[in-house]
Order: sequence, then structure tokens, then C-alpha cells
Amino acid sequence: MDAGLDTQKEYKIDRDSFNRSLFEIAAEAVKLARGVWVRRKFSKCGPLFRAGRGVVVLKKNASIEIGRKVQLHKGVKLSAWGNECSSRIVIGDNTAVGDRTEIHAGRLVEIGSGCNIAWDVCILDRDYHKFNSHMEEIEPVKIGNNVWIGCRSIILKGTTIGDGAVIAAGSIVTKDVPPKTLVGGNPARILKEDVYWIP
Repeated sequence: MDAGLDTQKEYKIDRDSFNRSLFEIAAEAVKLARGVWVRRKFSKCGPLFRAGRGVVVLKKNASIEIGRKVQLHKGVKLSAWGNECSSRIVIGDNTAVGDRTEIHAGRLVEIGSGCNIAWDVCILDRDYHKFNSHMEEIEPVKIGNNVWIGCRSIILKGTTIGDGAVIAAGSIVTKDVPPKTLVGGNPARILKEDVYWIP
């Protein structure tokens, strides 16, 4: 019975991909072609990388590592700008980053595999100013696997987001988020535990 259901699922997936419109196929081809151009700015990039229009990559004393089947939608900005130390942005396999989202790394922003980051999100490990110090305060940001970040959320420096967590739209994350929890608000707090989501 299970084997039959698996076969039906595989057939449905194959049939759905076969039935994609010519417009959808052409749009994917354009994103792949644009990805070939953008990937030249990365230190490492896996296959099937897709990029939307207007993706911006800024790099100084830095490396950007992108996994396989990653998609950066229209207007995404990646800024790996190392001043006092070298900086890195790492994005795992099968992760999608939504329109106009910005990722700023002064030291490290690491995003896992299978993540879905919505539009207008800002993720940064730095303040871009010095406060009561001669040094800019920079603390790495680590986002686990299969994390969903809702639109217009802000992930601030020094935070770790556990595997399978969900960040509600408009949240400001200032401290660690445990795995498989839903957080929301300003500052973000736990709203529900033991959650899961399906892309």
C-alpha cells in the first residue's frame, strides 16, 4: 500500500513538472543564466543556482559560499564586508531568499539548508557603527536547517536560530530561538513550541 502511494506521488511530481508552461520554463532558464553571471562573485557555488533581477553582491576581505539549488529572488543584497576581520556568508542547499532581502556579514552569517526566507527580511551580524567603543560590535548569526523567516523580519547580531524554527512576519529577533519553535513580536518571544512547517 505504501509503495503504491509512493509511486503515485512520484508520478504526480513528474506529471506536474512536465505540465509547466513554456513561460515558467523560460523564466527558470533566465534565472539559471543570470545565476551563471552572479556566481562569479562567490568563493564557492553549487549547481542550479538561480538569481532574480537586481541581485547585488558586495565583498571586501570576505568569502561567500552558496550551496546547490539556492535561489536569490529579485533585489536580494549580500554584503560580506570585512573590516577588522575577514567575513563570510554561507547559505546551504535548497534555500530560497525572497525579494529585497538583505544579508550583512562583518564576520559570519551562516544559513542552513532547506530554509525559506521571505521578502524584505534583514539579517545582520553587525551594527555598522561604534557605540561606547573604538571597535564595531560584531557577533555571528547562525540560522539552522529548515527555518522559515516571515516577511519584514529582522535578525540581529549574535543570534542562533534552531533547526525547524518559524519566525513570524515582522518579528525582531534579538536572542536565540530554540529548534521547532514559533516566535513573533518585537522583541520576538516564543508563541508556540514543537511546530513544523511544509514548504
